[in-house]
Amino acid sequence: MRPTRTLVLLAGAAVALGSLGACSSSDDASPPTTRAQMTFQTTPPEASRLGVCASFTTAQMQELLGGDEVGPALPEAIEESGGAVTGESCQWELRGGGDSSRSVRIEARDYGSDTAALATRFDELKAATPDATDLPGIQDAAFSASSDEASLVQVRLRQYLLTASSRGTGDLEPLTAAELGVLLGTTFEKLP
Repeated sequence: MRPTRTLVLLAGAAVALGSLGACSSSDDASPPTTRAQMTFQTTPPEASRLGVCASFTTAQMQELLGGDEVGPALPEAIEESGGAVTGESCQWELRGGGDSSRSVRIEARDYGSDTAALATRFDELKAATPDATDLPGIQDAAFSASSDEASLVQVRLRQYLLTASSRGTGDLEPLTAAELGVLLGTTFEKLP
C-alpha cells in the first residue's frame, strides 16, 4: 500500500473516531430514545376495599357521559394525613371537541365508629356548599347542589360519606344531581 493512501485511510479513521467521541460528551447528551416510556399502575387493594368504584363499568360511564372516548378509571385510595386509608375515589372524563369535557367523580369515605366526626364533616360540607338543597328520605342525610358548570350530591349512610360530583366545560353540561343520585344509589348495597 502506498504511503499516501495509508495516510488518507489513517486520517479518515481519525476523523471518524473523533466524531464518535464527540457524541459521547456528557455536556450535550441527548436522551437515549425519543419514545415515550409507558408505566402501568396497579390498584392497591386498600383502594378498592369498599367496592364503590367497582360498581361501575366503562360501558355504563360511556353511556352516561355520552361518548365512546371514556376510559376505565382506576380506584385511588383516600388517605388521612397519617397515611391510613379511609376510602376510595374514581373519576371518568369525556373529552369533547375543543375545550369541551364532561366528568364524574365518585368518592366514599369510611369514618368507622367515629359517626360524630362524620356528622360534623357532613354539616360543614353542606354549610360551605352554595345553594345546598336537602334531599329528605335518602339514607341518614343527603343534599345536592347544581350550577351551570357543576353538580354535586353528598350522602351520609351509616359510617360512610358518599360524594358524586360532575363538571361540564365548553359545549358539554355536567350530569344532573338526579343522575348523580342514581349513581350513588347503586353503591349503597355494595358497601361492607
